[in-house]
Amino acid sequence: MNRLTVALLAALDATLAVAIGIGVALVPLLALWALHFQLDVDPAALWRGAVDIWALGNGSSMRITLDTALVTQLGLPAGMEPFLVSLAPLAFTIGTVLFGLRTGARAARSTWWQGAVVLSVLVFALLSFLVTLTALHPAVRPSIVQGTLAPTVRFAGGVVVAALWVRFREQDAADPILDGLRAMRDRMPDGSWSMAVAALRGGALAATGLVAVSAVLTAILIAVGCGAIISLHESAQFGVLGGAIVTGAELLYLPNLVIWAMSWITGAGFAIGSGTAISPIGTLVGPMPAVPVLGAIPTGESPLGFAVLVVPVVIGFAAAVVLRRRLLVDLDGRGGLARLAVVGLGVGVTAGVIVGVLASLSAGAAGPGRLIEVGPNGWATGLWTTLTVGIAAVVGMAAGPTHLAEEDRLPELHAQPSGRGARDR
Repeated sequence: MNRLTVALLAALDATLAVAIGIGVALVPLLALWALHFQLDVDPAALWRGAVDIWALGNGSSMRITLDTALVTQLGLPAGMEPFLVSLAPLAFTIGTVLFGLRTGARAARSTWWQGAVVLSVLVFALLSFLVTLTALHPAVRPSIVQGTLAPTVRFAGGVVVAALWVRFREQDAADPILDGLRAMRDRMPDGSWSMAVAALRGGALAATGLVAVSAVLTAILIAVGCGAIISLHESAQFGVLGGAIVTGAELLYLPNLVIWAMSWITGAGFAIGSGTAISPIGTLVGPMPAVPVLGAIPTGESPLGFAVLVVPVVIGFAAAVVLRRRLLVDLDGRGGLARLAVVGLGVGVTAGVIVGVLASLSAGAAGPGRLIEVGPNGWATGLWTTLTVGIAAVVGMAAGPTHLAEEDRLPELHAQPSGRGARDR
């Protein structure tokens, strides 16, 4: 393909990422507009609402200013100051990152991949800026800077990671960027590259394991607490359409709940309002927001207590055991206890960074007063994960042989692509 075609496809991918993301939020609003309001609402308000939801889901905060009549109607204190809402429904972030990964993978297979990567990110940033401008309103005002940069960072991260991953794995792909990365790899001390790759791979594997266990735990809690969830739905009297919209909103926040469960598993816990704490160590909650799905959150003391910390320990140990043999092969069979311990610590740090970032993304302000603090603390979650996974990974690395005999390494070496193992070492 020539450069013009590559550029047009990259711009189209970025446009689709923005359009589909906003469309997901716009469709239920249109249904509400037609079925409930009988088309008696300014369509511009629907567009602003969809953009606000998309921007919030991608990390932009919203400044909410309630007029006096609405404050009185809701029974809120008179003279309420404007407040921020920043609790992002992470389903939108996941969608943006997936679109970025798709765009980056497609760009990497083109003849002008660097230009396609840059152009797609620039088009996405421009569109994010423009749609944020169209959503500005005195009542609900997104941050122009955050509305432009936060979605773009998520999209760009997916694009760059996918593009570099695809290009770097193609050993015969030659260009200045890849040649520079390969030269940096070749200049590293003996074994350093293999150790770094093993630490990153092990940390990602451990973080994935924690997310998977947390997803199962979340599903169990929702199944067990379905009675309380249904009762909250019925008491709120949303109606059929309102109930469907609330359920849809809860699904958009489902990734947040999974990450909150992960923070609980690691020992850090999370909050549902200032001054509250839900963790294996202890639970302290006040009045819960009237959100039906929150009925699945246990408010009593956990019968498991510190025993739940065995989950990240087992996952860290398993990740180290899985990676140890491959690492020893990459190190020519000469691992050594010190090297393996360093990789184990690297696994813990990598997992801690990933889990801490996810925890930070899942938290934010859900409203005024106590609701300015909802979700886990990213720093605490990352630290607890680093400690539990890291210590277990060091033990897992040391739990087996620190060297491999020549006959044990030959099958692995023959299974590697030609020249790959030598360059990694």
